[in-house]
Amino acid sequence: MAHITTKHKSKGAMLIEAAIILPLLLLLILGVIEYGWALLKSQQITNATRQGARIAARPDVTNADIQDTVSALMDSAGISGYELTLPGDVSSITPGDSLTVTITVPYSSVELAGAPFVPMPSQLKASVTMAKEGP
Repeated sequence: MAHITTKHKSKGAMLIEAAIILPLLLLLILGVIEYGWALLKSQQITNATRQGARIAARPDVTNADIQDTVSALMDSAGISGYELTLPGDVSSITPGDSLTVTITVPYSSVELAGAPFVPMPSQLKASVTMAKEGP
């Protein structure tokens, strides 16, 4: 009867350990990638919101100017399905008053892998408030 040597036992143990650890490691890596992607998209949404608020704060600007600027930035970031919220007609805001621009994006519009085991928010949202400039 042949005896199993210690060398063969350790190889078998390493194989079992790898079979247990590898899937967990892959799940962790996928989660980190998904969170990194979410942070990138969140930053892009914040930048578009900030630029929209900068445009809205200028005198003699229309809502269409803001929408065009935000649309160009969101398109260049590859983000669609967003909702832009403006404080009504920005041309009627009194200089010195504050105005808030908000962009809301469903996370399903920007998700990378859509892994169900990675808890993500249902939407990404950014708001920027600035004072209206005047002549």
